[in-house]
Amino acid sequence: MASSEEFKITKLNRNDFDEWSALFRGYIDFYETSIPEDQYEKTFERILDAESDLYGLVMRQQNAGESTDGKMIAIAHFFPQQTPWSEKKIMLLNDLFVDPSLRGKGQGRKMIQAVADASKEMGCFRLQWMTKHDNVAARRLYDTMAEAAFVQYRMGLD
Repeated sequence: MASSEEFKITKLNRNDFDEWSALFRGYIDFYETSIPEDQYEKTFERILDAESDLYGLVMRQQNAGESTDGKMIAIAHFFPQQTPWSEKKIMLLNDLFVDPSLRGKGQGRKMIQAVADASKEMGCFRLQWMTKHDNVAARRLYDTMAEAAFVQYRMGLD
């Protein structure tokens, strides 16, 4: 019998911290880095704060016909940036993470499209993001959705 799973993209809510932080930790681990433990809660609070410019969307797996929120399987964090090239802003998709067991099934594409839709609603003229040069699986998807036209340089200021 075929599975009748559906996926629903929503904003975060106050009860999402445990599932959200597990996925965000997966993202941080994937990039082989770390953040202070208290930063998870600080970031979550900033996403929930209506006065903040940090936004988050999540994807939940649901069985058809169920009205309750299912297991969280993906997260996206994004924020607008000013540019001297336009009065409209650029939206930066900063973090995108899909549960590794569900990758390659179109969920990442759906999350990027949801961020693009939210960006349009906020009046942004472009959505942009980056990934590590060796993130080959993600780049296969990204190359079908956008162009990679620049190289990024980073200078630490600590």
